[in-house]
Amino acid sequence: MPILLDKVLTLLVMPLGTAVGVGLFALAAFALGRRRAAFVSIAFATAWLWIWSIPATGDALLGSLTGHYPFRNAEALPAADAIVVLGTVDPNPVDPAYPDLDDSSDRAWHAARLYLAGKAPLIIVSAGNVWRTSGRRSAAGATRVLLNALGVPDSAILTEDRSRNTRQNALFTAELAGSQGIGTVLLATSVWHMPRAEAAFRRVGLEVIPASTDYRFVGDGYRSARPWILRILPDSGALSRSTRAFREHLGLLVYRLRGWA
Repeated sequence: MPILLDKVLTLLVMPLGTAVGVGLFALAAFALGRRRAAFVSIAFATAWLWIWSIPATGDALLGSLTGHYPFRNAEALPAADAIVVLGTVDPNPVDPAYPDLDDSSDRAWHAARLYLAGKAPLIIVSAGNVWRTSGRRSAAGATRVLLNALGVPDSAILTEDRSRNTRQNALFTAELAGSQGIGTVLLATSVWHMPRAEAAFRRVGLEVIPASTDYRFVGDGYRSARPWILRILPDSGALSRSTRAFREHLGLLVYRLRGWA
């Protein structure tokens, strides 16, 4: 499936996309004089968006993805042939020497920690740009800059910059790993992304040791820090977490149906 169509369909089935679609249906029904259908649709869209926008939903969904991956620091993980870190850092369009960091930049930091702890002699950065942009540094190149700044020598970094999704991360990394005689990898990615990533990498024949990171929204400490009333009131951050978890569950289902996981 073309990347653009894949992204469009994914957005349409996400909680916000579904609510907007039902809302548009309600407007059309109202314009056609179908008031009852319009009001029912509006009520459904409101309730649907409310459910996905409360912290309790986001916490539960993220927990269902992360429960099998308890935190383990770099020193506690076993050694491997290489560390694989998945797309983490966006290129900076103003100055390539200053990569743009976001939540997922924890992945690069964790990969650096693993390398500096002596867990593997190489880091493979698997991260292309989803949308092809002429003259723009790839996400893998931007991540390389960050790894250098964190103390990883350039000679210890291999980059794979063709991938545009997790399936391609696995395929192209397996090609690169095979050319280097690499069989076992420490896979550094966000804990909520690990179920799909681990399954995809195992599917292409690599032996995977999960090295999860990005635990910011995971754990009872985070949830218990908020009064209960705030857990059932809509919040934009909660909608983002719910959508992220929804996307991962949907992605894992699709990967299994396609034979990619």
